[in-house]
Amino acid sequence: MAGFCMNRFFLSFKQACVTRSFRFNHSPAATHYDIIISGGGMVGFAMACSLGRNSCLKNKRILLLESSNYKELNLTAYNHRVCSLNLNSKLLLESLGAWQHIVNARYSPVKKMQVWDAGSDAVITFGRANLSEEIAWIVENDVIQDSLVKELHHKNQVDVQYQSKVINYKLPKHADDAVHVTLEDGSHITTDLIIGADGYNSGLRQAMKTQYIMHDYNQMAVVATLRISESTENVTAWQKFLPSGPIAILPLSNDLSSLVWSTDKKSAQHLLHLPQEIFTDQINQAIWSNQDKNRMAQNVTEKFFQLLKVCRINSREENETDTFQLPPSVVGIEGHQAAFPLSFGHSVNYVSHKAVLIGDAAHRIHPLAGQGVNLGFGDVVALNQVINEAIDNGSDHGNCLYLQKYQSNRQLSNLPVMAVVHGLHLLYGTTSLPQVLLRSLGLTLADSLSSVKKFMIQRASA
Repeated sequence: MAGFCMNRFFLSFKQACVTRSFRFNHSPAATHYDIIISGGGMVGFAMACSLGRNSCLKNKRILLLESSNYKELNLTAYNHRVCSLNLNSKLLLESLGAWQHIVNARYSPVKKMQVWDAGSDAVITFGRANLSEEIAWIVENDVIQDSLVKELHHKNQVDVQYQSKVINYKLPKHADDAVHVTLEDGSHITTDLIIGADGYNSGLRQAMKTQYIMHDYNQMAVVATLRISESTENVTAWQKFLPSGPIAILPLSNDLSSLVWSTDKKSAQHLLHLPQEIFTDQINQAIWSNQDKNRMAQNVTEKFFQLLKVCRINSREENETDTFQLPPSVVGIEGHQAAFPLSFGHSVNYVSHKAVLIGDAAHRIHPLAGQGVNLGFGDVVALNQVINEAIDNGSDHGNCLYLQKYQSNRQLSNLPVMAVVHGLHLLYGTTSLPQVLLRSLGLTLADSLSSVKKFMIQRASA
């Protein structure tokens, strides 16, 4: 009996420590916070970490509201949802102290990218021939979020409240008024600045009554963890543009890769219900098949490539990769396949009185370029900078003039990327000969010019 009581005591003590570590409260100790972040996820937690490290906010109280439960990181299997982080996103995570936790968990560097067109085999490659340079990093969403949660343990001014769903936002009509937030449990909180990181169905965006431009691609991204046949160093990201949508294979480990296959909803549902063996065959067929190749486009592209060589327009550097590499064969999948819908969305305004949107709440793009979360992390950096600037200049951290500066900064960066990604989706979603020729010749020319590829990489990291 004494041993049973002692075990009960240690179990209760451990639970109490975990609760304090995560500041898990159903009712905040204070009803007013200087800043509230509505919505967790990778972008929301990154925002909380950034604000928590901002010395200008050391005397401010910050609250992150997360509607779901806290989840322990499970590394027994790979998660289906992964991100392709660019350099700036990696630098942000390093500055927040989160990258060290990712390194201790797992990630996969990308040292080469190969993108080609099913209609003509026109190809563009990125990376050094000797694979000496990392150009992207593939990390599971859960690993990124867990790394940020771990860093929040050390931010005393940031409270994290799980199982807290916001059901109403009351935005102020006057500059001196506060934002009123009502939670599902009936509790009320006020704040001087509300940051919406609550996803593409953002409740805060709806409360702001801002115009939202949306386009349904009528597609779904089918995702899975693949076992590949080659056991050599797996550091190449592959993407093939099919008429129905792009299929991408991203490295996870030497024998595992992540699948992101964008296709129409009917085909996606079909793929979801296939047995694993047939599903694997479908992936290999999509990657290796030449059934979508247009012979005329292929012939014109080959002649154009030879013309570039004769005219010595090819400006590749000596150590730059210039060979078409055969993609790996898939031998099976780990677990099961899943899917999520794809759409385009953009909020005309990112800010309102004491309210601001970041991440998918402000913009959503097709995953074909892997830029979704990178745009969100860019929002985090820009918003933290304008808040810091406002306080340094003796202003309030929710000053609308500084929030407008954030909006201008981010829309100048986000809109061109979103336009290019949407344009690529339209350009590659057809088998029309003129468009196949246009994209094939453009891809071939771009692959021949190192300066163009460097610019593309720089823009993707902006």
